[in-house]
Amino acid sequence: MAISHQHRSTFMLKISPLPLWPLLLLMAGCGSNSNTHQRPADSITAYQVGYRVISFVDSSRTYRPNVDRSDRLHFRPIDIDLWYPAQPVAPDSTLQFGHFLQSLQDRANFYSAPQKFDSIPTTVAKSFCDGFGCSRPNLLLRHPTNTFNQPKPVAKRFPLILYLASFGSMGYENYLLFESLTRQGYIIACVNSIGRYPGDMTMKNADLMEQVRDADQILNRLKKDNGIDTTKIGVLGYSWGGLAGALWAMQRRGIDAIVSLDGSEVHHYGYTKSEDQDFEQTINTPFFKNAALSVPYLRLESDPQPKTSKKDSTYNFLSKVNAIKRVVKIDSAGHQDFSSLSTVVKSSGKCSLPKVYRTISTLTISHFNKYLKNSTNATR
Repeated sequence: MAISHQHRSTFMLKISPLPLWPLLLLMAGCGSNSNTHQRPADSITAYQVGYRVISFVDSSRTYRPNVDRSDRLHFRPIDIDLWYPAQPVAPDSTLQFGHFLQSLQDRANFYSAPQKFDSIPTTVAKSFCDGFGCSRPNLLLRHPTNTFNQPKPVAKRFPLILYLASFGSMGYENYLLFESLTRQGYIIACVNSIGRYPGDMTMKNADLMEQVRDADQILNRLKKDNGIDTTKIGVLGYSWGGLAGALWAMQRRGIDAIVSLDGSEVHHYGYTKSEDQDFEQTINTPFFKNAALSVPYLRLESDPQPKTSKKDSTYNFLSKVNAIKRVVKIDSAGHQDFSSLSTVVKSSGKCSLPKVYRTISTLTISHFNKYLKNSTNATR
């Protein structure tokens, strides 16, 4: 476990042999609050939400070095967390939030073998609750979602959105947004943030590109699914995943729209020298220098108080965008507000809920509806 800087990600797990805790020291600040229960961005529910995992290996890449080809980690393993429009029937049931944290532990043990981790769900839940100053671990782990576990999919083709998770994280960090997008008639496939063996994501270009290559393999795998319309593809990335998503969209044809949730493609220099050097390594690669983003681009970004900013300059990523581009600064939003975790934790503890996540969700849905469905409406 490692704590990353606020402009990167403030609460995400790295599958790492390093000491696991403390976590979430930067999570105390949250966006503006409301005393009413937050409704999803799409007030009209068109589809129910299903979830399943697709696991496969990419035999073009090795993962664990110096092991025989028969070793289960010799080739790079990939897990796709898939949210999709569903037709649940009895005895289908919805998942609790703890299911995702248990998956976090299961994958930590798999990707990092022979290392073993235990008590990750409870420890991470406690860190979330402490960080947001609300709820208790047992309440958060039992908190119900609106996502059904492996129900039958709707017999129809839906556009695909690839979500690139933040630094060292998984898609559960934004599952509320996935539920809203699924209700609209989208399929969301999560590209988890897993670097080189033992799954320890860093800001080095070599680890960043592992996530980008995972996105390639995931799309290739999903093209075999008749229920997914891969002629309509969106990209969604949060924090470090925003940079990975931009890099992927710059090199892949057939992408129709991209949304960056406070993504690290806009780099703020001056926090740490090592991060600045890692970012420079990426933007100075021959590919990045010669590439451009030719996809309608929406960036939603935080608006922290000036006194908290330590940056001395900012990389102008917009100069790489050769398509329609729009940047929206979300008033009073901090970096952590671009994840659903604040809403989930506070809902489980019956605390007042932040309004800002609904705004972020509505803008995201509208962008995808416009370019993937030729619609300007945020609700179906």
